[in-house]
Amino acid sequence: MKKVMTGLGAIALMASLAACSGTDETAQNGAANDMNTMMADPDNPFAQSEMAMDSAINAAVGVNAGDSWVRKMIEHHKGAIEMSRVALTQKPTADAAMMAQQTIDKQTKEIADLEKLVATGNPDAASGELYRAATMQMHDAMMGAKGADISETYLRKMLAHHQGAVAMSDVALANGATGAVRAQIEKTKADQQKEVAIVEAMLRGEPMTPAAQVASPAKAPAPAASPADPKPATAKPAPAKPKPAPEPKAPEPTCLPEHRAAGHC
Repeated sequence: MKKVMTGLGAIALMASLAACSGTDETAQNGAANDMNTMMADPDNPFAQSEMAMDSAINAAVGVNAGDSWVRKMIEHHKGAIEMSRVALTQKPTADAAMMAQQTIDKQTKEIADLEKLVATGNPDAASGELYRAATMQMHDAMMGAKGADISETYLRKMLAHHQGAVAMSDVALANGATGAVRAQIEKTKADQQKEVAIVEAMLRGEPMTPAAQVASPAKAPAPAASPADPKPATAKPAPAKPKPAPEPKAPEPTCLPEHRAAGHC
């Protein structure tokens, strides 16, 4: 009897384990199916790029907070490039296409600058965790961003993307980044804030501002005033010739009374 009960218990345990295994496998398959569905969503052609970027950012960990920022920002920019390439395949508006191409050009250049700052050494997992909240918020905002058409959807996703870069930069600046890395963080933050302003303006219906005109053009210096034509010098009047002194008149002879009486004068 005891052997029978033991056998039944073993069978029950095996059935239970099989059920748990089946449940875990079903859950894993369900999660995988959900991921595949998300990536294949025709209403969000950016989903695959967004998921890949989020995964790469979380995996990027450096030797300290500054180095983790550098590595994560490289992946952040790569994500922007990939999303912009996707946007260009979706027949976007002229303004959205211009923004996508400018994003590709600018982020490619900055990736090259960031790669020069990557440090060597053992990664510090704690420094990577500093960015968890900022990157999660960015990812959630990007995945939830939708517009009336593909161009607006792209703009709204990029708005969240740029805002995320600003938040990540704030984390780095607050956690001891120094030297060339800090200078790059400050530059990136300023650039991303400009991008936020551009995207917000586009979402208000304003036209895309070409890269060359993002900053207000410097005013051309006012032309130098033409020198006034010199006035002809007025000839000074010749000095008046001195009037000749009157010639002295000979003194009239004195007429003596006796001569006058005689009629001589």
